[in-house]
Amino acid sequence: MRLLRNILNTIFIIGAATGMVLFYMGHKDTGTYIIIAAMAFKFIEVVVRLLKLEDRN
Repeated sequence: MRLLRNILNTIFIIGAATGMVLFYMGHKDTGTYIIIAAMAFKFIEVVVRLLKLEDRN
């Protein structure tokens, strides 16, 4: 599950950075939607972490 968490975190970071760039370049609506979508991936990662679905190595 650690690999899953790393993938979800990577998607979140790339999405948040992309959304911020678009937001500050003037595409506020598109940037906001991308940031919200990236946050969904972060919420999924947090749920996985809180439910301790990861292996205990």
